Amino acid sequence: MLKALITTRLCSLYNSVFYKTPFKKSRNIAFRIFIGFFVLYAAASFLFMFGSFFYSICKPMVSSGFAWLYFSIAAITAITLCFVGSVFLTKAQLFDAQDNDLLMSMPIPPGYILFSRILLLFAVNYVFEFFVLVPAIVVYCINFRATAGEIVIFAAEFLLLPLIPLTLSCIFGWLLAVISERLRYKSFFITFFSLIILGFYFYFMFQVNRYLQSLIQNFSSIGEKIRNYVSPLYHFGAAVSDKNVLSLAVLLLCAIVPFTVMYAALSHNFIRIATAKKGITRVRYREQPMKVSSPGAALLKKELLRFSSTPVYILNTALGVAFILVFAAALIIYRDIPDMFINEFPQLTPYLYTILIAIICFLSSTNFISAPSISLEGKSLWILQSLPVDGSDVLLAKAKLHMVICLPAVILASLACIIAVEMSLFQILLTLLLPATFTVFCALFGVIINLQFPKFDWINETVVIKQSLSTGIAMLSFMAATAIPVLVYVFLLIKVISSELFMLICLFVYGILCLLMYRYLRTKGSAVFSFLG
Repeated sequence: MLKALITTRLCSLYNSVFYKTPFKKSRNIAFRIFIGFFVLYAAASFLFMFGSFFYSICKPMVSSGFAWLYFSIAAITAITLCFVGSVFLTKAQLFDAQDNDLLMSMPIPPGYILFSRILLLFAVNYVFEFFVLVPAIVVYCINFRATAGEIVIFAAEFLLLPLIPLTLSCIFGWLLAVISERLRYKSFFITFFSLIILGFYFYFMFQVNRYLQSLIQNFSSIGEKIRNYVSPLYHFGAAVSDKNVLSLAVLLLCAIVPFTVMYAALSHNFIRIATAKKGITRVRYREQPMKVSSPGAALLKKELLRFSSTPVYILNTALGVAFILVFAAALIIYRDIPDMFINEFPQLTPYLYTILIAIICFLSSTNFISAPSISLEGKSLWILQSLPVDGSDVLLAKAKLHMVICLPAVILASLACIIAVEMSLFQILLTLLLPATFTVFCALFGVIINLQFPKFDWINETVVIKQSLSTGIAMLSFMAATAIPVLVYVFLLIKVISSELFMLICLFVYGILCLLMYRYLRTKGSAVFSFLG
């Protein structure tokens, strides 16, 4: 029974990438090569980033006799990345999965259901850990000769370490699930809490160079604090650097014992938590005149309600809106930012407004609200297909959702650029029209990509929003649609045509593509939608 549950999870993971539709029987070899290339590129980027970090601290620490601290910092980094990367996924997978009621209605022990899901989360933590600990040991081996004993102990710790962040993620996810039982405005709470975490994350990233210098200058005092107050991390480093079997045993106990207690507690309370009534808003009925709206407006309202009630949807697909608003506010509050840029790079003075437009387009490309919108219908897709409306109205409502959320921020940022930088009338028109047209392009393209690569057999929305193929392709395509024109102009056309003319050409190209995609959704896209499911 447990084997069947695990196999089901693995099959679901496989089908999320290689999904078959009535129009495409299977993915061809070229498509699988593309996916493999994308995975290799992402992995190489993470490995290079963490490899650079460990390369900067390895020699100073190990040469000063603090090899254990070097490995302890690697463990801290891995635990933090695993926890941040999986904490909300843990809550969604364990307690908010759509098939909870179905599985618990069967003669399956709750512990088996829990174990099958924790096993996949364990695999996710291994992936995050790989990107941190592998560069750490490779950098150490390059700079110093690692013995066979050090490699063996490090490998054993590599297998044990994910138990610590997984235990923390499960406890934290459990607390969130318990709180949401008693919370009336659950979506607002989760969104607000997530934004706080993201705020701390971005603050840390902006200060990372200062922290790194402080770490190198004060690693002796930092090491003493880790030794005294974070014993498991000290033993992680000491086990490798000193080949200390006792430290390895201590780490083993610190990883396995809390995980075992947590698993036993969750197994005992799993049914109660998973079936508990979440925060329900009670509304007193008030008689009001019935409002009549067009099918398009009704569908758009339905999309807006879905978007506003799903924190994972907001945080993962519309975070670029916040970045755009911050960018606009910075230009309005700090009027001297363009002047400071020009003083630093005077040769870019003629291209200042072009750079501002490119920044707005890039920030807009980080929004992909429309990309998972069809897949999010899940098992309720048949309801939309059975409505007395054309399928194109449903698809365009999902594109309009993207526009309604993103366009106001984009237009505000364009106005901020116009206020901050002196422009001609033609440049003002380009500043207003090009980012707005690009946003419309992203909205329509996201729906079309999701129409070609849907996923309806998801267990929770997080899988569709963060891990589906359509969102991955959309993110890469949006960024490529911003980067490729910039690279073409800088390396090929900068001496041939003016930036105004090139921007006008880009506006024309994006406009034509928007018209073609709109026509596709009105014709063939509607037919494809009717056969989905």
